[in-house]
Amino acid sequence: MIWTAAFASLSMMASQSSVDQRYGACLGTPDPNRCVAEVAMAGNQNRSIDLLDRIAAGAVEAAAEAAPRSDRDVVSLAARISRGERPALSPTQAQAVLDLFGEVEFYDSGLPGDARADWLWPIALSAPISLLERRQSLIATASRSGRDEDVRRLISEAPMERRWTADQRASFASQLARSGHADAADAWLASGGDRARGYHVPGIRREISRARLLAGYEAGAATALANGITADDEVSLWLEDEVAALAAAGASGEAKRAAEALLAKGRDPQREIEARTDDLAAASMLLVVAGDQEAALEAAREGARLTPLAVTERLQHRQDAGALSPAIAAEMANGFGTEPVQQLYRLGATEEALSNGYLAGRDRYRLELRAGRRPDPSWLTGHQIDFQLKLLVPELLERRAVADARALLDHLLADPAVLDAAGTEELMMLAAIAGDDDRLDDLFARAVRRLDDAELGSSRNWVAIQLVIGRRAADAVLASQPV
Repeated sequence: MIWTAAFASLSMMASQSSVDQRYGACLGTPDPNRCVAEVAMAGNQNRSIDLLDRIAAGAVEAAAEAAPRSDRDVVSLAARISRGERPALSPTQAQAVLDLFGEVEFYDSGLPGDARADWLWPIALSAPISLLERRQSLIATASRSGRDEDVRRLISEAPMERRWTADQRASFASQLARSGHADAADAWLASGGDRARGYHVPGIRREISRARLLAGYEAGAATALANGITADDEVSLWLEDEVAALAAAGASGEAKRAAEALLAKGRDPQREIEARTDDLAAASMLLVVAGDQEAALEAAREGARLTPLAVTERLQHRQDAGALSPAIAAEMANGFGTEPVQQLYRLGATEEALSNGYLAGRDRYRLELRAGRRPDPSWLTGHQIDFQLKLLVPELLERRAVADARALLDHLLADPAVLDAAGTEELMMLAAIAGDDDRLDDLFARAVRRLDDAELGSSRNWVAIQLVIGRRAADAVLASQPV
């Protein structure tokens, strides 16, 4: 997209704030968030902060300066809307702003989900949309925000007869499949998208099969998806979604056949150990769909027996491997050879999974959360806590897990060392999910004062903008909490 090229081309050289611009002074202003953004941009010299971050922070003038000349009006409007204004704009401008907001993901933007711009949709859809890529972006954004009627309208009004390229048609078909509209996706693929060179057409057909199964059982779709799962040399990143689709459709026979093929791969001594653990974990998941709980448990056990070797093989090239504690080694190996151990836990073999030694605290926390149980924050170690929270906080947000967020925040704030290592943006979001505006204010104020510390050096302006974006995200979540 036009703005993607613009922000990607910006230099990443940072510049320190002028000594007379102290971030701490912003805490005494009527709008500290806006003040922090202005100080950051004044010291940034338009170099280190990319375009989408400027928009997300509501830095109107700085965003316009970073945009291509032909797009400055749209970028300025987007930044103004991001900071809460409602400027007058045309249908074409509304379409362009929504398109741009599709690039500014919610968790990074501080806007209230994809409902960030609800008032823009009637304006945007009051005129034809000429660009297929823009229509595709709007479908994605509308799908994420649950605007099903708008999605259906955007799809039905898409002019298939125009001279779109094969790659455009394939890309559009993929978006339609991911939005759950299998018939429309099939039609666009058949209209020439199946000749695309820049897209993996079998992968798109797999997305279509998944969409069909979520709507009900179809033998052809179930067979195609099961065959796709077993044909991969490596387990798909979307395996959980694909297994869920087979389960939703009741495709037990197809799941059983796929599981048997994966069991054979997982027992092949010529395959890499880590790949075999993934195969056996996937087979176990599919055997659950097939209704064979005992076989699922045995497949998970078989994979878990390979996990220690898979982890050792992955970590053996690290110079500090011998000095790693078992807990930290397990944390670092998370997701790499440990999937069968997680599957054991899902199947209720809790003690077996824990005794394996490779169920990291973060994974255990997440498994409990997804199972609808109360995870224990003490399972999380201080090791890489910032990274751990980046994975966990979005799940807590999605579930609006108020009690869990509060318990986790209490646990983190009780340890000064962990508090310093954790990302302020994630801590503020936890406070917002918990509905704790006082702690949100305290965390923000503490982080603003730290921006004036000499140790941050040339990174302070970028850090300040991320803090502003995180505060805006937290404020949006706090405002949406039920009274």
